[in-house]
Amino acid sequence: MHPDVCIELGKRIRELRKKRGWRQIDLAEQSGIHEVHISDLERGAREVGLRNLSALAQAFGLTMSEFLKGVRDR
Repeated sequence: MHPDVCIELGKRIRELRKKRGWRQIDLAEQSGIHEVHISDLERGAREVGLRNLSALAQAFGLTMSEFLKGVRDR
């Protein structure tokens, strides 16, 4: 994943999480992804794998395409 895509995805994760009033630990519990990893993803410091993308989409109650909506490769 290109670093700019990681930043864009991180913004999307943070936006969806905050919209639900969740803390990072809440998203970690919902998705099964460690909260430190969530923090890294939100900052764009880490690339996300397909399984974690799926887990995040499910945690938010979204399809993968809904979850990735608005994330652009720059």
